[in-house]
Amino acid sequence: MTNSDQIKIINDTINKTRTNLKPLSFNLIFWGIFINIMSLIHYVFPEFIQQTNYSSAIYWILFPMLGMIYMTRWNIKKHTEIGYSTTLNRAIKIIWKVFGFGWLMIILVSMYEGINPVSDILFLLGLVITMTGMIIKFKPLTIGGMVLFVFIFKFNQNPDQNFLIVNMIGVTLGLLIPGIMLNRMKTNE
Repeated sequence: MTNSDQIKIINDTINKTRTNLKPLSFNLIFWGIFINIMSLIHYVFPEFIQQTNYSSAIYWILFPMLGMIYMTRWNIKKHTEIGYSTTLNRAIKIIWKVFGFGWLMIILVSMYEGINPVSDILFLLGLVITMTGMIIKFKPLTIGGMVLFVFIFKFNQNPDQNFLIVNMIGVTLGLLIPGIMLNRMKTNE
């Protein structure tokens, strides 16, 4: 087997994995839209979301948890339809499970400390998106993760910015747009 044959096999495997990762695009699009809608509702109706000291925390924990339950069920169904899992699929699944655990820890620590968790969550999200993009060799996803780092840097430089606007722009550029691009991606790149 020549080097070019080996490279062709590797590229074919990556393309097949990309095809199998099309459901990932639905996850990215779902969360991009979901978080943007939540941020927009919070931005437009702050008096409703922030009625008590804990109502905002409940809003930002309860609805994402419901979203996680929905997406977990959806992903299990899709995995069952595909019928098998590659090493790359499993690696990405593990990365996103770690994100879920990290998200929960950030929320709990932020509630305990009384600090805003947006920059920490966006940082964790940026790491996970960048890693996922690098693993599947999809530059728009990698760039989307790196864009989140820029937003975190800007947010930390000026913490008085409206975190909901930062969240909406960051999630749109980091999740939604790369998710749409992944969904429309051709597998023979």
